[in-house]
Amino acid sequence: MLVEISYLKKCAVVLLIPSVLAIRCFSATTPRDTIAFNESISDGQNLVSSNKKFVLGFFSPGASSHRYIGVWYNSVPRGTAVWIANRNDPVQDKSGVLKFDEVGNLIVKNGTGSSFIVASEMGVRDREAAILDTGNFVLRSMTDRSKIIWESFASPTDTWLPGMNITLGNLLKSWKSYDDPATGDYTFGFGPSIANASASQFIIMWNRISFWTSESWNGDTNSLIPVLKSMGIIPVSFQCDNLTCMYTPNPADIMTKIVLDQSGSLNITQFNSEAKLWTLLWRHPDSCDVSNLCGVNGVCNSSVSVSTSESICKCPEGFAPQEQSNSRKGCTRKTPLQCNGDRFIDMLNMTFPDNRQKLSVVEKSECEFACMENCSCTAYAHSLSDGCSLWHGNLTHLQNGVETLHLRVAASESHGKGLVPLGRQYVKIGLVTKCFG
Repeated sequence: MLVEISYLKKCAVVLLIPSVLAIRCFSATTPRDTIAFNESISDGQNLVSSNKKFVLGFFSPGASSHRYIGVWYNSVPRGTAVWIANRNDPVQDKSGVLKFDEVGNLIVKNGTGSSFIVASEMGVRDREAAILDTGNFVLRSMTDRSKIIWESFASPTDTWLPGMNITLGNLLKSWKSYDDPATGDYTFGFGPSIANASASQFIIMWNRISFWTSESWNGDTNSLIPVLKSMGIIPVSFQCDNLTCMYTPNPADIMTKIVLDQSGSLNITQFNSEAKLWTLLWRHPDSCDVSNLCGVNGVCNSSVSVSTSESICKCPEGFAPQEQSNSRKGCTRKTPLQCNGDRFIDMLNMTFPDNRQKLSVVEKSECEFACMENCSCTAYAHSLSDGCSLWHGNLTHLQNGVETLHLRVAASESHGKGLVPLGRQYVKIGLVTKCFG
């Protein structure tokens, strides 16, 4: 039996069972941190943790008009959500309501009557949902608040907060893009090493393929990321065993978060209360450091910000993506090489690809001719300090840098002589010819 009696001061007397009486009082101006079985919050209403550190409510990320139930820092202007309930099931308008259904599930319901289950515990009415000062959103018993039925810390999105355990089962999952918090391509967890099952480490996976691993845990608080020791103040200390890991910020009272961004990098940030900004203290891996991130013939541009929808991977002039929907699958030639009559485009500000062949020639013209006369040669580079280098077949691990790479393309793809844009770079055209006596 469930009975609600309303009072002038918005007190609610909830009779859970004949022997259990729960009285909940809150003024019209005092923010509440819980909702009981017979309560709800609509879009525009929030829950605020008891010490006003975290807020739970509806929001729209970036330029999106979709509405999500999320948790964010109360004191951070234009803050990004640290947890999202319905990341893959947004509400299309502002009709959303967070409430318990008749059987005890916590749901997000929209104006059409459709609903998404946030947490399920059928048949139990002695419960309330609460936002805690740790940022943890929990379902707990109203009669015994230490009894946690469900918690958001056991179902994180892309953000690791202090007090949260990370495992290979309790993973961070990146956003799909800056405006779309749907599950992206990357996961981050902690568990047995891929190379050595007796050791544990941080692991970032890209579409279930190993993308980056940390050093192994040896009991030292910073053994996983030793470079943190070189900082003036070590920002976090890890406490781990072979299966789980958590961390403590330093100083302990500073707002700290570890985020897996949509490009697959792990970021440690702390909030500067004077500047009202998050300060990036450590980020790894820089995406372009990951070998062959953009596939064969793809160019990785590390200057692209993760806060934009622009792809970090581009195709060189004369190439097109192998898959339009996935820029990291590499690039294929629009027109096959013809061998005789091909051209070179000068790709400026590059690093050299993998697997080069060194030649002992002095002049640039000799280096160019050596590539030109071999139909399998697809690129060359020359400098006084480094000499002549040739590449054959598909190119891997292309990324921006400081070198000039001369890439071979079919004449029809060179668009004439001169400079041709390549994303934020420019390429210079030269004609490949063969001379016969």
